[in-house]
Amino acid sequence: MKNFTMRIAQVMAILVFLTTSEITAQIYPADNVELEEIVISFEVPKAVVSDIFVMYNGSTVYLPLVKVFSLLDINVEADFLQRKIEGFYLSKDKRFKFDMNKNQIEVFGEEIPYLASNFYFGENDLYIKLDAFNQIFDLNADFDFTLLRVFLRLDENFPVYQKLKRKIAREKLEKEEIALKDVIDIDYSRQYLSGGTLDWVMSANPVGGRNKHFYNLRFGGMTLGGDLMVSTGGSFGNEDSQIFEKDQLSYKWHYVFNENKYITQAEIGDVSGGGALSRTLDGVVVTNRPQVRRKFFQTIYIKDFIGPGWEVELFIDNKLADFVLTSADGMYEFTTDIYYGSTNIELRMYGPNGEYQIKEHMERVPFNLIPRGEFEYAIAAGEGFENQQQKNFIQTNSLYGLSNKITLGLSSELPLEPEENEKPLFGLDATYQIVGNMTFNSAIIPTYVKKARLNYSLPSKLNLNVAFSKYDVNLSKNPLSLNYNVQFSVSSPLKIFGQNIGLRYNVSHDSYELASTTNMNYGFNISANPIYLTYIGQYKMNNSEYQDENSIASQILFSTNLIRLFRPQFKVDYNHSTGQLEKYGCFFAKRIFRTSQLTFSYERNNFSKSNTFMVTINLLQPFADFTSRVVKNDYSVSYNQMQKGSVRYDSQNSTFHFDRRNSIGFGAAIVKPFLDDNYNGVMDEGDEYLEGLRAKIKGARVNVTGSSTQRQYFYNNLQPYEEYTIQIDQYSLDNPMLKPTHENYKVKVNPNVVTSIKVPIVTASELSGKVERKLGDIVSGIGGFKVYVMNLSKEFVVELPTFNSGDFYYLGLIPGSYRAYLDPKELDKYGYVSNPPYIEFEIKPTTGGTFVEGINFLLETKETAVDSEK
Repeated sequence: MKNFTMRIAQVMAILVFLTTSEITAQIYPADNVELEEIVISFEVPKAVVSDIFVMYNGSTVYLPLVKVFSLLDINVEADFLQRKIEGFYLSKDKRFKFDMNKNQIEVFGEEIPYLASNFYFGENDLYIKLDAFNQIFDLNADFDFTLLRVFLRLDENFPVYQKLKRKIAREKLEKEEIALKDVIDIDYSRQYLSGGTLDWVMSANPVGGRNKHFYNLRFGGMTLGGDLMVSTGGSFGNEDSQIFEKDQLSYKWHYVFNENKYITQAEIGDVSGGGALSRTLDGVVVTNRPQVRRKFFQTIYIKDFIGPGWEVELFIDNKLADFVLTSADGMYEFTTDIYYGSTNIELRMYGPNGEYQIKEHMERVPFNLIPRGEFEYAIAAGEGFENQQQKNFIQTNSLYGLSNKITLGLSSELPLEPEENEKPLFGLDATYQIVGNMTFNSAIIPTYVKKARLNYSLPSKLNLNVAFSKYDVNLSKNPLSLNYNVQFSVSSPLKIFGQNIGLRYNVSHDSYELASTTNMNYGFNISANPIYLTYIGQYKMNNSEYQDENSIASQILFSTNLIRLFRPQFKVDYNHSTGQLEKYGCFFAKRIFRTSQLTFSYERNNFSKSNTFMVTINLLQPFADFTSRVVKNDYSVSYNQMQKGSVRYDSQNSTFHFDRRNSIGFGAAIVKPFLDDNYNGVMDEGDEYLEGLRAKIKGARVNVTGSSTQRQYFYNNLQPYEEYTIQIDQYSLDNPMLKPTHENYKVKVNPNVVTSIKVPIVTASELSGKVERKLGDIVSGIGGFKVYVMNLSKEFVVELPTFNSGDFYYLGLIPGSYRAYLDPKELDKYGYVSNPPYIEFEIKPTTGGTFVEGINFLLETKETAVDSEK
């Protein structure tokens, strides 16, 4: 019995020893260094800050794989019973697998040698020594014992960072959509005599030009409710000069009919009816065409299945337009507008397990298509030039959108004083978009011409055109007896080894009754910084009954920016037909000061055995461009000066605005903020103008006018009669207490004049309150909780986070009715009930603003709230 008892004791001792050894093997790495569990801060800049448990061996840490990858939103799955962890890193083709029962590790398709001292498998995670973690996954993490922190360098491909970027972009999109709800429409103002814009060009030739000088003036303004443009020019300085040259005198008066779908605009002066028979007439035209060229074409619907729990983002031309989270049915659906030109539609889809898909396609709408069911017409009458004589015509042109892919057109021309055998002409044209990138155009004008053109375009890749025209015998329209014309052109911008190479080829063949001509142009350009090379080739062939002529020529342009002081360019012209170098030269340009450029060029003409030297100085000022040029060759010296610019008169503010660019035909606007203490939106007597308010107007050029203490922002280059959304920058005012009453204004600008946009400004009011939490009998402030303040009339919401004490504060409320409430999502997330559910208050117009306080909320658990109700 005693021996049996001893054996039992021995067996128990062995079992205890084996169990202890196994436990030790599980707890400690193979080097038998003792590990302890500590809490450290795990940080990834811009993405993650979190406290995590790690194992510490006295010098470094072992990171928990599942926890770290979960924080980074990297796909990871763990089976702790089988001691297996697997997933994929950033993309599905980069898989990893840890099988700690077999001590096998496979990462990105490669076997990783197992070293026991690098791993520790705990109850709920696999801990990997920091150095091994970095090496296995190619990361860059450091441990700082002083700060008890592991700092991991940001990889922008981390899913958590990508998700954060998407969240920020979506919040920005939502804020923009909310802000655009606060829009005030400014009524269109028809002006009957206002403003004035002058474009001017002056050219003086004091040396080598027989002292003859030239000028051209174009005047624009608003007259009788329409816009007027008058152009004239002439010369002066010697006996051959004409101060006013009749051929340079032209005018056009243009009137827009608002809210009239039958007649949208009318013009008097130099007009054209458009279409296949279009010609310039001195007369009148009426039409129902849109005044502003169509941008919108149609609305399309995008719908497909991807799976439940996916985030799908819609990008239009690389800009986030909408997003959706798929529900249980796994479907996503978007509605988006398609515009003329090319629209790039891209769907970025993010799966619940780290999957990523992208779908992209291009919607292309030719500008000569009109939407289905739309009808446009134009009727013109006036005097035109044909066969070296003036004749009177009536022209008509109409378009009809048979479908979104087919537009039909009908044109006619009626001579009011027909010559013998001259008959009215009628033409039929059609545009057919065969597929997205291929468009077919055709036109038939009996007794004159039949045309067909095919265009195929892949944006940034390929553009191809093929055209054929067959002409009939028509002495008035085809006096040169052209039989047919064939054209072919192709261009392709390529990228080879990271370098841009542009290829182009064009050929045109004309066949006449007794002759034919062929013109061919081809070439390429290479942009391989710092070297730029352009080659242009030309081939001409003329065949007739009497002789045949062929010629081939090449031109090479070479430039480099290796020389920092200036950028040299060299040119060589070679005639292959004669085997001679016809011309060669060089060109040097140097910027001087900030707005000037000095240019020197030299050219040698071997055909005429002459040399030409030219020095040019360009002075670009905000109000005008000045160019001075000296040219010397073997026979003469000439000196030329040219100045051009524009001036615009603001009749409402009695100011002049100068610009070096042309201004005729464009509108302009100036934002004028004023202090509106009584909040009536009108500039009353006694209200003062403010300075320094900026705005954003798409497509506008911005200039600052006025003195340093009375600066105003002037917006130029606006398309006439187009409706613009003026987005006010409420933070641009120097005084933070001042705020615009509205964030956006819609205005339609007239050409050639300055449109003043008066923006009411009020003194903003302040708001304060507190959010507290009740736990038992203890009431304390809670930080980081979101408080929403909604303007009930504008449905505009301000988000206010509470401070650590639970207090919140905001400066920027304008007069109106408001409702304050807590974030419902956070209430549900933490199981709280807000008491009261919301607080409504009103801010009345007062000079200097007001202060609203006492907007306090108490958070209670749902159980406590139910007990309180009982």
